[in-house]
Amino acid sequence: MSEPLETWIDAAIGETREALVRDGKPIALRIARWSDEGRRARWGETYCARVREIDRRRRGAYLDLGLSEEQGFLPLGDDGRVRLGKQRVALTEGAGAVVAVTREAARGKNPVIELREIGVDGQAPGRLARPECDEELVLGRAADPQARAKLDAAFEDALGLSAPISGGGVLQIEPTAALVAIDVDAGGRPGSGDAERFALDLNIAAAQAAARQIRLRNLGGIIAIDFVSMRAKSHMKQLEDTVRIAFADDPWSVQLGVLSRFGVLELSRAQLRRPLHEQLRDPDGRMSVESVALMALRAIEREGRAQGGRQIACMVARDVKAWLDSGLIDWRLELSNRIGMRWTLDAAAAGVFWPRDKIDARAL
Repeated sequence: MSEPLETWIDAAIGETREALVRDGKPIALRIARWSDEGRRARWGETYCARVREIDRRRRGAYLDLGLSEEQGFLPLGDDGRVRLGKQRVALTEGAGAVVAVTREAARGKNPVIELREIGVDGQAPGRLARPECDEELVLGRAADPQARAKLDAAFEDALGLSAPISGGGVLQIEPTAALVAIDVDAGGRPGSGDAERFALDLNIAAAQAAARQIRLRNLGGIIAIDFVSMRAKSHMKQLEDTVRIAFADDPWSVQLGVLSRFGVLELSRAQLRRPLHEQLRDPDGRMSVESVALMALRAIEREGRAQGGRQIACMVARDVKAWLDSGLIDWRLELSNRIGMRWTLDAAAAGVFWPRDKIDARAL
């Protein structure tokens, strides 16, 4: 029987991170960033909104949610109307409404919303409420150094292009614009002379690892898992059953296909929250400037707590320093409240090669 679920949470400067943990292993990760406030919509939030445009060609309406960077997309039926409970109603541009976010923005698309109420006029667009799980996340407290280190490791592992398989072997995980491709690689996995049995054992362990990694990284849409080929139909059926069981407790909707003759199994998972790699990395795969900036603040805080009373100096890349100087979040006051006014943060000199992800925080 599995151990009960536990939660690791850390309210750091600029973001709160959370890991849902089972049997000592994180199975789901979430982030709430200060910079998203007033800019991005999160799953489960409700908004007072106003219809900006009805686009019948795209079968949808765009609604102003009061956010600086996103507007909500409300799907319309073939009749140009939208579902409201058991009714279908027509919208007009400029009309007020109450909506809920059913899917966060991902892959450059707007967040998807559903209609909750119409005829709401006279109120400026803006958020009305957030889900209880996000309220708990926002109200989280700073973790101790050990718990923060565990969260650091969990997020770092979840951003890797590969993940280990129990007993040996690795998953190669590659999100693309069209789908997520996962390849099963035996690597140095030990085995007997029975190639068919070796493939079955590897694939069963890989299916369980893949289900965990998909949920951990919040991957969605079409996902193709390329298993090691097997010949016995009974083994293929056993693998399909394993996949079904592995995804049985996934909180989002998962539709499973069948194993092809080439050993590829396709599935579709609801993409309700932004994938982790889209939250933390740039499209080119590098850690985003914001991600590195918040890592630098944690590094200064860590050194400040470990080196009580000493001045902490931190050097970062120029674009990271520029993001911190932009004023998008008020981090200076919070950092001073945590460790006092005994830190400096500078950018590498012009002309000096300094990788974006390099952070040099030390006590003087």
